[in-house]
Amino acid sequence: MQQPSLPSVLPSSPAVQDATATPEQLESTLARVTTPAETPIFICAFERCNRLFPSRDRLMFHRKRDHDSEDQGDVITWNEDAPA
Repeated sequence: MQQPSLPSVLPSSPAVQDATATPEQLESTLARVTTPAETPIFICAFERCNRLFPSRDRLMFHRKRDHDSEDQGDVITWNEDAPA
């Protein structure tokens, strides 16, 4: 089964104001801001992959299994500092 894919840049569209949400709905806990420590994200940036993983170890297991590679590069994450 082929996985769905998204382009790296989605087409733009005009913003639409939400005219139906009530102040109570906006103040409820439907969503919240998170931090890298609470929500680790590691994205395999190999061409046309873009799968998300909760740790670098899981991402590297994926790469070895699905891409037959141990390349440490092409990772998108907010959990590590960018290489100098």
